[in-house]
Amino acid sequence: MSSHRAAEVSSCKFFPRFVSSKLLLVPVVGLLAFALGCGSSGTNIPITGTFSNTSLKGNYTYHLYGQDTNGPYAEAGVFVADGNGNITSGTDDFNQIATNGGFASQPITGKYSVGRDGNGQITFTLTNVSGNNTFTVAITLVSTSNFYMTEVDNFANAFGEATLQDTTAFTAPPNGTFAFRIHDQASTTSNTASLVGALTSNAGTVTGTLDEVRGSTLHAGATLTSGSFSTPDATGRGTLTFTDSLPITSTYIYYVINANTVEVLQQDVNNLGLGRFEKQSGTFALSGNYVFGSQGDTTTNPQGVQSVGGFTADGTSAITTGAYDSVQDGNQIVDQPFTGSFTSGGNGRFAVTLTPQGGTPITDVFWMVSSTRGFFLVSDPAKIEDGTIDAQQSGSFSVSTLKGQYAYLNGGFDFTPEALTRVGTFIPDGNGKVNLNEVVNAFTPATGAIVNNPVVRAPMQWMRPGGPRRH
Repeated sequence: MSSHRAAEVSSCKFFPRFVSSKLLLVPVVGLLAFALGCGSSGTNIPITGTFSNTSLKGNYTYHLYGQDTNGPYAEAGVFVADGNGNITSGTDDFNQIATNGGFASQPITGKYSVGRDGNGQITFTLTNVSGNNTFTVAITLVSTSNFYMTEVDNFANAFGEATLQDTTAFTAPPNGTFAFRIHDQASTTSNTASLVGALTSNAGTVTGTLDEVRGSTLHAGATLTSGSFSTPDATGRGTLTFTDSLPITSTYIYYVINANTVEVLQQDVNNLGLGRFEKQSGTFALSGNYVFGSQGDTTTNPQGVQSVGGFTADGTSAITTGAYDSVQDGNQIVDQPFTGSFTSGGNGRFAVTLTPQGGTPITDVFWMVSSTRGFFLVSDPAKIEDGTIDAQQSGSFSVSTLKGQYAYLNGGFDFTPEALTRVGTFIPDGNGKVNLNEVVNAFTPATGAIVNNPVVRAPMQWMRPGGPRRH
């Protein structure tokens, strides 16, 4: 492993395999991810599980964020898997910041394979494009309803995930009040934005309140002055348009996951917005132990900042204890303790101040889905950063807590420069040792990608292919 790897910036997600509950969903710094990789016991990776091609069956929606030899892009869509290795139909939506970029939609079919540990790959074919126009992703199943994706083509690098759709929710526009988060990397720093807020849809007509960091400015308490959801089509795909009080009008393709959850891809030129809407429920409180993860763009680097941490809130106004780790443009903050305070707006919005020990206060805005989950942004003129918070499922942890087989996703970059993504299984033994059974794509836009073998998942087996972009 080359020495420059320690300087990378990345984000990770870990989910337990073969259980239905979520253990952890946070970004972590790339240094940790590579330390775990270096602890692997060679190529003798345990392969366990009961997954197969039949595990991938039904209607799915997916999203990817990455870059190719033309520039950065965001991608999302829907597809149908038949449980027998075939993608029978679907639509791929693609938006790119590039001289010859822009938004495009294409019908897709494809082939896939899933191993017993949930690791596998999908090759999608763009059926409306002449020639053998395909793109391939390595996948790792969390469950039959969710999996992670890393593009393993030699002309592109991207990371994301896919989720099984509830087709009974395709009959009408989303309805109710949804907390949401959208991160929009734009072609200019001044237009790059984080948006968090609450949107209410009544028969498709949209109203709401939101907070935006756009460029270096926090626009608190902005409103949606107009907007609408279209009725989704037979695949759960529709359009969302809204205008805020700045005023800025944004247009999205949305994808129904179920009646409580939709995801969006921005359709506007030179805006790579990806977002998620989750229906609010119950009361809104900050009480107990939470973990959080966020990522974003700095004035120096796209995806230049990644943060992760945890805190305890008293349910009234104080964050009594907390600690976080962060990498920003290669500069690390490790296990930084903090306290803090918060005020509630009563509608799920919390104004939060984190006070690092010996450091400068950090201003956040939380919009809660419920008392156990929320979205947030960071108000800082040097970066556009946003993320999620989730209540912890236990108040006590030790080395033995981390044991089992987990789905694993990592996306970020290092400073060669390379875009760097990983997907696979993360297998800790409960005694401080770990295996990573993974596929890695380390992509340099000027020269193409370096991709390790996506079939034989032994760590650090690399090859260097080359080729054109698909769109």
